[in-house]
Amino acid sequence: MVARLGTYTIFTEAYGSNSRQVLDWYVGPGKGRPLVIFLYGGNWQIGGRSDYRFVADSLLDIGFDVVIPDYRLFPEVKFAKIIADVRAALEHVLRLENKQMFVMGHSSGAQLGALLALDSHRDHISGFIGLAGPYDFYPFTEKAHWKIFLPVNDYQKSQPVNYVNSLAPPLYLLHGENDLRVRRGHSKSLMEKQREAGGIADREVYERMGHIGIILTFSRFHRYRSKVVSDIRRFIEKQVGICNRG
Repeated sequence: MVARLGTYTIFTEAYGSNSRQVLDWYVGPGKGRPLVIFLYGGNWQIGGRSDYRFVADSLLDIGFDVVIPDYRLFPEVKFAKIIADVRAALEHVLRLENKQMFVMGHSSGAQLGALLALDSHRDHISGFIGLAGPYDFYPFTEKAHWKIFLPVNDYQKSQPVNYVNSLAPPLYLLHGENDLRVRRGHSKSLMEKQREAGGIADREVYERMGHIGIILTFSRFHRYRSKVVSDIRRFIEKQVGICNRG
């Protein structure tokens, strides 16, 4: 399905046979626009791509094309199939597009994106942007997580800090100072461990900002004066420049 949004085009495509294996692909005018794959949060249990069109709007406005995939959620499936869906969505995009690609996620979406960038798809990703992500949360503190991440032997596979390496793309980890849902120590832990492994990781902590506030800075009421949005733009443009010089 194809729709128009002002000067932008939205393509809705299936990347698998399940009704949740669908993505929206937002394309702006002109060539050479970097692509951002945005993974929404929701504790691996809720969420839908249409709820995050405001994120796509902001990224389109600052010069980037955007893909927002849906993926299966718990309790329909456990984590192994959730991450498999996200990988399949990225591979679908890779088959159709050959441009600089960045992965960005919020909350549990940041955990998913970090696993892609650090492990399975690091060669295809130019940079990772994590918003309020949980990266170092085992042993689990929520009852549902002991079920989401089953089997027991896979628990450690859910932790991005266990995949740090020197070959991963640059990580840009953003967190609100007042985040009580996912404490900012998660991004500090991943940054420090990635640097210790010889990789590139940087971090921003925003004053008086909470877990939801960091994603709401993409709303049309905040985006034009949002330091989060401007910092992301600067990070992506810097990585694009580095790759072009290389």
